[in-house]
Amino acid sequence: MNSKIKNYVDVLFNDIPMTRKAAELKEEILSNMSEHFDSHIAEGKGENQAYTEALADMGNIDELLESLAPERELKPKIDAYRQKRARHTAIAVMLYIIGVAVLCAPPAICSVFDIGNEEKAGVIGFITMLVFVAVATGLLVYTRMNVPHEVEPYLEQKKAKFNTNTKQGRLWSSISKIYWLMVTAAFLGISFLTGAWYITWLIWLIASAAWQAILLLCGPGDEAATND
Repeated sequence: MNSKIKNYVDVLFNDIPMTRKAAELKEEILSNMSEHFDSHIAEGKGENQAYTEALADMGNIDELLESLAPERELKPKIDAYRQKRARHTAIAVMLYIIGVAVLCAPPAICSVFDIGNEEKAGVIGFITMLVFVAVATGLLVYTRMNVPHEVEPYLEQKKAKFNTNTKQGRLWSSISKIYWLMVTAAFLGISFLTGAWYITWLIWLIASAAWQAILLLCGPGDEAATND
């Protein structure tokens, strides 16, 4: 099989959920294009010309791919779940931040709860933070485990795996690298300056939840899955 044909078809199906129907269509397109390519080669044409004419022979492949789009009645479910996931992720980020804020504010805890011992207030703050972290993490896990079965295949294209064959995909891939470099620098800087390694690990939890929220609210859409 010609490698250019295989790569071309792989790109076509890069962000299409690999259902049985999609797998069968992909195999059919691969087989047909390979047959046309071999036929043109047998006619004495060069590989580049045979490849170009094999593509032309296939006609409008986009029409075939449209048949793999989710059914009209399924789209509201997909949109509803994406909105729910974005909302829950935003709430989880807020809870992580509040948890850290409570831990770092023993004087305020002393004032609010009329506690004279700041060390005791610190323990209360730490326990409160763990509660916030537990609720936030539980919310994220619950949301992920309650994806409707018929919706899950169509959410794969929203994962933080970017198609670097597109301008938008390359942009978001670069943003992802810069973001995590900044998170790493912040984690190391704050940890070394404060020596609070026992708590700075929460930076990774907050950063991860924040990144998921950024992707869901502002991340690349379906257009990033196709060639420019």
